[in-house]
Amino acid sequence: LIFVSCKSTPELTEDEVYTIINEIIVDDSLEIDKVCWKFQEINLTSELKKEFTKQDLKFIGEQKKLYKNMTVQPNKLKSFNRRKKLYEYSTIDSICNDGFLTHISFPIISVDRQKVIIEIQSFCNCQLGGSGSKKLYEKKNGRWVCVMNEFWISLNQKK
Repeated sequence: LIFVSCKSTPELTEDEVYTIINEIIVDDSLEIDKVCWKFQEINLTSELKKEFTKQDLKFIGEQKKLYKNMTVQPNKLKSFNRRKKLYEYSTIDSICNDGFLTHISFPIISVDRQKVIIEIQSFCNCQLGGSGSKKLYEKKNGRWVCVMNEFWISLNQKK
């Protein structure tokens, strides 16, 4: 008895998503201490779409449908603590409007799992504003390397 499957690329699993995000956090020493419970969605511009193949874009569309309601789970995301110089689990905030807070997007991942786009935004929920970046990472020699970074800073002008 022989079984043949037409699907050459395995579906992305939730564990794989967290593994990829945590590898990026470690490789880029990202500090994501307190994170909002809901993953944000990335606007995939035409410029960013050029970084992916047609097969990747189809796979990305499937990811978006499959994980559209996925939330950030406790004890799944790591954060680099600069004072302690170690990795700890991020705290999950269920309200998302008090104190210094990070919003993280659900990552856009290529079929071969060698390219990832992720957006991370930080806000103090005060009069200072916030900052963020949308980064394209490529896996090179077993490590995630940032190859493109769209960075922004916003100042709150309210008095």
